[in-house]
Amino acid sequence: MRMKILRTALIAFTSLMLAPASSFAQAYPSKPITIVVPFPAGGTLDNLARTLSQKLGDNLKQSVIVDNKPGGGTMIGTERVARAQPDGYVLGMVANSFAINPSLHTDLRYDTEKDFAPVSYLAYTPHILVANPDVPVKTLQDVIARAKAQPGKVTFGSFGSGTSSHIAIEMLKKQADIDVLHIPYKGQAAALTDLLGGHVDMMFANVPDVLPHIASGKLRAIAVVNDQRLNTAPDVPTFKEAGLDGFKSNSWYGLVAPAGTPDEVVKKLSVEFTRILALPDVRAQLAEQGLVPLGTTPEEFSRHIKAEIANASEMVKKSGATAQ
Repeated sequence: MRMKILRTALIAFTSLMLAPASSFAQAYPSKPITIVVPFPAGGTLDNLARTLSQKLGDNLKQSVIVDNKPGGGTMIGTERVARAQPDGYVLGMVANSFAINPSLHTDLRYDTEKDFAPVSYLAYTPHILVANPDVPVKTLQDVIARAKAQPGKVTFGSFGSGTSSHIAIEMLKKQADIDVLHIPYKGQAAALTDLLGGHVDMMFANVPDVLPHIASGKLRAIAVVNDQRLNTAPDVPTFKEAGLDGFKSNSWYGLVAPAGTPDEVVKKLSVEFTRILALPDVRAQLAEQGLVPLGTTPEEFSRHIKAEIANASEMVKKSGATAQ
């Protein structure tokens, strides 16, 4: 009899403990959600965040605010998410630098693998090498020849130290055996402004942001880092076609929450973003921008992050990249 009473009490206690989380998830969201973007406004990640946040707000009947927190090679905005209350009301957009920074920085103020709850792998875009049209290069072999003739003088802008565009530069230096000058910026928008103004020679850029400038002749496309030519830029050769086989570089984008966020909330957000990314109008809009929409489970995105951290560690070692 005593065991039966204890068992009944235990069941009641367990139900009581589980009830708050369940009811919280059902009531979520009851106030505005903030999505932190660790880049300035105007770049690919920011545009993606704003496109998806509008749809998310419509679906959840709540305001979704995009908060740009650039700087520190994305570490400032990412730390903001790590330190937020784990209640689903502060989320963070992440990109390649999320997985690269642990290999470049020994002073990270957060643990990439322990301080976050992956929500969904949202999309990716290939990198494209573009040059200011005043620079006398038209092909990848022209770029390599110019760099060899002027060691350390050909300038490459990047989205910032530790970002995917920075690692692409270091890998090109290694694979093509060239020496170029890396100039990091606080986001792609700032780097693109200086590239258009002729203050840097070239950069690895995200396809969506440079297609209009390529079409207008303000930038020259050299080669795209993809297995095949892009439908949005069919005249631009791949790196393999341009003579550098095996070169890989792209920008990927995902969403994370602070570690400790209730599983029910993480799953709810994952389902919502997957549903949004499956909408025909969203897919068409992103495809026009050169983005490949995905949408995954938290578990799938977690595996992707772990694989990217391992890949980044290897790339950093091979390329000799350092934080600048």
